[in-house]
Amino acid sequence: MHATIYGRGQMVIPAKARQQAGIDTGDVLSVEPEGDGRIVLVRLERPKPGLPQIRLVRRKGRHAVLTGGAVVTPEQIRAALAVLP
Repeated sequence: MHATIYGRGQMVIPAKARQQAGIDTGDVLSVEPEGDGRIVLVRLERPKPGLPQIRLVRRKGRHAVLTGGAVVTPEQIRAALAVLP
């Protein structure tokens, strides 16, 4: 099996290799260089089903925001700010 490195350093892992390694969409991998042109990918803990996937989205010219989490009400924000010194 072969993979090609594209312009931004990205590559596609062939489907057969992903299936044999048990790697699936949403898995997080550790990338460990071993020198001499070798890179080892190790699947870390799989995401727990049912939990929201929260991510930080950086938008050009705007503040970064968290997406995918539970909705926070204004009352919860006020309560959290009230605890701060």
